[in-house]
Amino acid sequence: MSSRHPNLDPRLFVLRGFRAGVIAFLSQFMAAFGFTFVELQFLQLVLGCSPLKSALAFLPVATVVLAVLRLTGPAHPPPRSQGRAARRSPVPGRRHALADRV
Repeated sequence: MSSRHPNLDPRLFVLRGFRAGVIAFLSQFMAAFGFTFVELQFLQLVLGCSPLKSALAFLPVATVVLAVLRLTGPAHPPPRSQGRAARRSPVPGRRHALADRV
């Protein structure tokens, strides 16, 4: 390791489940980004929409994603024994989405 305190310990990739999770996450992220990029290009270059109209066409997608996030909640809720500190989300926007569940 080239750093004394890396953000992510490279030795974690030895764990098969961790490695599979990272690959699945990266695949999903790349697919979502690729779809968004290609779809926005299609709307602008093929259909002749303005950048604003193209972005507004994606609002229903964002609305559905946010609604599903609010319905599903966290994947693994923290144990009650750890108290309020364990319920804090490391993702700032997610903390506000879950404010009514705490």
